[in-house]
Amino acid sequence: MKASKPQLRYPVSLLDSPVVDVGPPADWVKINVQRTKDCFEVYALVPGLLREEVRVQSDPVGRLVISGQPEQLDNPWGVSPFKKVVSLPSRIDPHQTSAVVTLHGQLFVRVPFEQAAIS
Repeated sequence: MKASKPQLRYPVSLLDSPVVDVGPPADWVKINVQRTKDCFEVYALVPGLLREEVRVQSDPVGRLVISGQPEQLDNPWGVSPFKKVVSLPSRIDPHQTSAVVTLHGQLFVRVPFEQAAIS
C-alpha cells in the first residue's frame, strides 16, 4: 500500500526573498516567505516583543518593512530594536496587507498581490 502525500489547498512555494537589515543586524529575527495563488505569506519570529512593539509597513513595489522596538531596552533577554526590509518579487496591494502577532512572538503577514498582477 502506497502512502499518499497530504494535499495542500493551494500550491505554496517557499521563496528566497532578499531580507536586509537596516541598522545593526538582528540575526535573532527569522523570516520565511511563501507564495500562494493570490498572496505572499510572511512568517517571522520576533520573540520577546509584544504586539504593540512590532510594526509592519508595505509599499506597492513589493517592499515589506518589519521593525521592532522593545519598550525596555535593558531587558534581560537581549531583545534589541531592529528593522528588516523584505523585497518581494512582484507588486503588492499595501492597503489589503494584514499582520498578526501572537503572544508567543510569531508574526504572520498576508500580502495580497496587486490586482493587475493577478490578471
